[in-house]
Amino acid sequence: MSDVQTPSAPQQPPPPQPPATRQCPRCGAAMTDEQEWCLACGAAVGTRVVAAPGWRAPLIISGVLAVVAAIAIAVAIIQLADDTDEVAQEPPATATPVPTATPDPALVDPNATPTPDPLATPEATATPEATATPDATSTPDATTTPDAGGSTDVGSWPAGESGWTVVLASTTSESAANDKADGFVDDGISDVGVLNSDDFGSLKAGFWVVYSGQYDSQAEARAALDGIDASDAYVRRIAPS
Repeated sequence: MSDVQTPSAPQQPPPPQPPATRQCPRCGAAMTDEQEWCLACGAAVGTRVVAAPGWRAPLIISGVLAVVAAIAIAVAIIQLADDTDEVAQEPPATATPVPTATPDPALVDPNATPTPDPLATPEATATPEATATPDATSTPDATTTPDAGGSTDVGSWPAGESGWTVVLASTTSESAANDKADGFVDDGISDVGVLNSDDFGSLKAGFWVVYSGQYDSQAEARAALDGIDASDAYVRRIAPS
């Protein structure tokens, strides 16, 4: 029996190799060409992660700015303190106010000529008229002499004479006027006297007036007023009726 040779089957070509795929360099997992991150371990394959900027430089800059601001504030406070000391040591020069006394309403005569401005130069008419000295035998009116209870240091206005004086107080009672006059004498005020306003046309009638001094001009009376320590004192012209 002869050998029969069976024809061999034709050889099949090897299957095509799948295209090479990318692998994660960290875990070896397969990746496509479009992948930038590994889905298995999360490693960055096609993306470069930039490190976050350091915070040291901003912190240093902020610290320097804070120090500079603190120095500027300290310098400003020192300068303000120096200015305050200079102001405290050098008070502003102010003119000495001229004391202005408020006239006693009881002595204001609505028909009398207003008293000139204390800062103005007295007019020639303000100078009291020269009057004759009363005779030695003439006796002042009884109403111008203090009562028996008055002090011997309290005087009276010469009868018939005009002039300027410093009015210290006024009252409707002669005894009260003498008491006030004694008090002014005790306070060291000189030339204190008491007069009855009924005897003088420049005064409102019905009052007893306590005064200090007799002067020829308003300026002299104002100079005397500056040396008298009496809050209600003021200058007034005295003229007989």
